[in-house]
Amino acid sequence: RDPDNLAPLDAGRSPREVLPLVAALNALFGRLKDSLEQERRFTADAAHELRTPLAAVKTQAQVAIGATADAERSRALANVVAGTDRASRLVEQLLVLARLDPQTALPPGQTVDLQALAQQGVAEIAPAAAGKGIEVGLAPGAAAPVAGDAVLLAVLLRNLLDNAVRSTPPGGEVEVSVRPVDGGVSLTVVDNGPGIPEAERGQVFERFHRVLGSGEAGSGLGLSIVRRIADLHRAGVSLEAGPGGRGLRVEVSFP
Repeated sequence: RDPDNLAPLDAGRSPREVLPLVAALNALFGRLKDSLEQERRFTADAAHELRTPLAAVKTQAQVAIGATADAERSRALANVVAGTDRASRLVEQLLVLARLDPQTALPPGQTVDLQALAQQGVAEIAPAAAGKGIEVGLAPGAAAPVAGDAVLLAVLLRNLLDNAVRSTPPGGEVEVSVRPVDGGVSLTVVDNGPGIPEAERGQVFERFHRVLGSGEAGSGLGLSIVRRIADLHRAGVSLEAGPGGRGLRVEVSFP
């Protein structure tokens, strides 16, 4: 067989004793085919998404080279830095997805305190929020242990906080809370930004989907990563309007 021939074997003329082996091989071929197709789609998506920020960086660099005024050159170089930051963020998100895609379950026996994780996440996002004039707060609460992976849950929280700070206008607020709910634990992030239209809330979990009119240049991967990590933890994710119908309320419910 050619190495890329993953068509199932024909079991029609096989001896009865060999049928279990044929079935097992066909199941393996099916899994390999799905895995390779997923890898091809991921590579194509990554190449497509990286093309735009890299082209923008190149354009701004050319502007800086050709600039005759210091102000024009400085502005172009600042845009180069901003474009590089966006490309770096996109690469980071793509690498996270590449790591998550093959996983089907988490190692057993790990416990994470969500309240302590939230404290750490709020402290890490605080400088970026302060630079935008946004107040980020954490509601007081007791320890909230859940079964899970500390690194992945930190990534989940970082994406939720990053999305909230990006979408909230200067002078706005982001509130994080962790509380026990129905025998489980709920992690909630609420902002008072423009929110997400109800008709789009199901689509924002798709990869590279961006909400039009948000005014923010994101990768469109943040909520995809949140959903993938939540699925691995058997947690649910819901999106609702914030208090008074303003902003967005994201709740992740852990069993």
